[in-house]
Amino acid sequence: MYRKTSLFLAISWRNLSRKNICLLFGLFFALSPLAYSQAPLVGSWKGDLDLGFQKLPLLFHFEGNAGNWKGKMDSPSQGAEGIPLTKVLFDGMMLLVEIEPLQATFEGVLQEGEFRGQFNQNGFKLPLTLLKQTGVASGSGTVNRPQEPKGPFPYETMEVTFVSGTEKIALKGTITKPAGEGPFPAVVLVTGSGPQNRNGELLGHKPFWVIADFLTRQGIVVFRYDERGVGQSEGSFDGTTSWQFAEDARAAMERLPYFEFVDPNQIGLIGHSEGGLIAWILGAEQKQLPNFVLALAPPVVPIAELMERQTEDAIRATGAPETLAKSQGAFNRSLYQAIAEADNPASAKNSLTQVLEIHGTQQGLSGSQLEKQVTDQLSSFEQLLDPWFYHFIRTDPGTLIRQLTLPVWAAFGEKDVQVNAAENGDALRKILPDNARHVIKSYPALNHLFQTAKTGAVSEYGEIEETFNVQVIQDMVDWIKQLH
Repeated sequence: MYRKTSLFLAISWRNLSRKNICLLFGLFFALSPLAYSQAPLVGSWKGDLDLGFQKLPLLFHFEGNAGNWKGKMDSPSQGAEGIPLTKVLFDGMMLLVEIEPLQATFEGVLQEGEFRGQFNQNGFKLPLTLLKQTGVASGSGTVNRPQEPKGPFPYETMEVTFVSGTEKIALKGTITKPAGEGPFPAVVLVTGSGPQNRNGELLGHKPFWVIADFLTRQGIVVFRYDERGVGQSEGSFDGTTSWQFAEDARAAMERLPYFEFVDPNQIGLIGHSEGGLIAWILGAEQKQLPNFVLALAPPVVPIAELMERQTEDAIRATGAPETLAKSQGAFNRSLYQAIAEADNPASAKNSLTQVLEIHGTQQGLSGSQLEKQVTDQLSSFEQLLDPWFYHFIRTDPGTLIRQLTLPVWAAFGEKDVQVNAAENGDALRKILPDNARHVIKSYPALNHLFQTAKTGAVSEYGEIEETFNVQVIQDMVDWIKQLH
């Protein structure tokens, strides 16, 4: 994929749903490696980057010898493995590591068998100590995912190619067909933000594979696909807006009636997170398809409001002080407002620069110090200047939802720190007519990924064994079947 990320950055809902998951409110991972000589540098080293309100574990793996060191870095809690180190210098005592794509460095000194030093990224500096590990290899972390489907399967699987957009991009996907002739109801699965494959793969979890397996076993055809520029699909992910992703989802949906085993009057969408927004977009078009939509943790309030709340909720989930949550939320609000009010994506950079200059001046900076901080921060906030973000931050999902005339099933996790359940669920209940065609559910113990969680913090996603709560999937199945 992936978008360039940096350690201290404004929260990006888009990147959070992606494979290189970033720690919400902007602790976008990027870190450094370390080493050891005496025993010698070769091997794995672990350290916890103390962010004040949360600790981010890092694993650095080194190989080679004097004058020819190289290595990789893992961030296990973010599901990131094998990030290459640009430069590794070690003289038996001093260690220097550089990671150019992340604009980060680590400098440490070997003391009492550990490297004690400082991690630096875009002007942000934090202490970091690394300890030698035994029996650890890059990318070797094993995780237990008991829900991942295992064959033999009582249904048919077929690989499908379809074409989308004016560019005629060829997208690849998988259809799972229940046993029998049908016709069966069918759904297209639409992923959340960031480049994702057909399984919605994230932190060792494959939620769309789990959902597809469950639904197909219960008589529902499921179509899931690799997003443009991901997996086997053609095209480029970068610069693509939510409305273009909606074109891809529509193309997948309109491919289904060509299969005789699909009921052409029972074709719907299941969208998660930004995929829920895409469900709103396609439903609001009021075309023949979709016949129904299911939205999992969908945005309902204006996106700028949602992301500000996301920042605060994510920080609170780490146990950080309320003052930090509020101050970071206020800072992010100023960034989002600057971009949303810009005349076009190109002018957004000037607006963002002005906000950062004001913020730096309030911190007492001036002259070259102010100029350097603004330059460094602009580099960190580069993803906020992406055309996708410019259109995304200006979106009010409520205007789309008010145009829906089809049945809607929506679900929220009450421990979700990315899409606040109370705020968005209440807003949806006020917008949708109160009738039997619509179902809005809240699940008390579930997070944004619909896992049973303790706090809902993003750092828990990879640690939780559950991939997707079975009761939620069963509720979706029951609702789809009762539509007949």
